[in-house]
Amino acid sequence: MLNSEIEQLKSQILDVSGVNKKKCMVCGKCSGTCPNYDSMEYHPHQFVQMVENGDFEKLLSTKSIYACSSCFACLSCSSSGKSSPA
Repeated sequence: MLNSEIEQLKSQILDVSGVNKKKCMVCGKCSGTCPNYDSMEYHPHQFVQMVENGDFEKLLSTKSIYACSSCFACLSCSSSGKSSPA
């Protein structure tokens, strides 16, 4: 992939995910809330880093992304840019 394609894909993925990569401190809080954590090779906080580093092939080749149940528990962490549930 060209650098421009990587940057465009990175931007699209981060826009869809709702994650503010500048706020991500790789603390793992988002992974700790994931009900499918044990069934994943890579975890939500690692997904953010893979996207940031342009490791799309690594991310897309793992079955971890298909273990996501779309419960959005991971978005309750501070890096999502959304407010945490009370």
